[in-house]
Amino acid sequence: MNPSDLQSTFQTKKEYDADYRAKRKVRKQELIALHHSVVDAENDKKPKTPFKFDFRSRRLLRSGKWETLPPEYARILKSCEEFIDNPNRFPALNAWGGEGVNNIQCRRLVANVLACIIVNTDLIGGRIGLPTEAGLKTISYDHLQEDYALRFGRFISPKSFAKAISYLKRAGYLHSERVNVCVDMKEGTIRSAPAYKQFTERFFSDLKVVRYSNICALIIASRKRQEQKGLRFSWMTFREIASGVQEVFNAEKLNGFAHSVKAVFEAYQPQLSPH
Repeated sequence: MNPSDLQSTFQTKKEYDADYRAKRKVRKQELIALHHSVVDAENDKKPKTPFKFDFRSRRLLRSGKWETLPPEYARILKSCEEFIDNPNRFPALNAWGGEGVNNIQCRRLVANVLACIIVNTDLIGGRIGLPTEAGLKTISYDHLQEDYALRFGRFISPKSFAKAISYLKRAGYLHSERVNVCVDMKEGTIRSAPAYKQFTERFFSDLKVVRYSNICALIIASRKRQEQKGLRFSWMTFREIASGVQEVFNAEKLNGFAHSVKAVFEAYQPQLSPH
């Protein structure tokens, strides 16, 4: 490949990445608008207290419907909110977070991100993902950023989100393992799936609420209800995740070939006269 080809390839990837980021931002803006429309509609019903999501035990779905979360989340989300005004609410974050934790804006950022992650967490195993009949499916940070837009009605940049994640990892609260998949052995093409993400024992120790028998009973009862629906909470295997990534890659590659064939076919279509 000559230098001009390399430059062309680089620009194409750069343009692709920029286009991808722009589309993701537009999607989050749509979810922010959805958040405000739902909140306004609920408040038009004149409830006794202002309706909001934030740290309340509710979840706004991408369909526009909202649901009440199991009762244990009311106390757990409240614990996240308490960290904003009380840095000692999560001792390891306060001890290892650095000077940033002394800033209330930093604590608010971490608390908000933590709230979005915890509602996507298997509270018994600490796994962060989506339960399915095939097992727990990993979810991306981008998915969690969309949840941030739905919960708080505000945009969070990937950089700010990553900053909050770095605090959680520094405190020993969060562990992740990358999932890289070779989708083309001949060309050595690598694609990645959302990483395995998991809260640690230290996090649940500092969360404290799981020490209370009534909260534990609620968590166990919620798990049983979900299992009765056929949902499983063990991780999907790497092989299962890799297979899904390869299928998507191959479909995109074949669609690209089809698009090229279509372009050649259309080039030979007779041009219709405007008269």
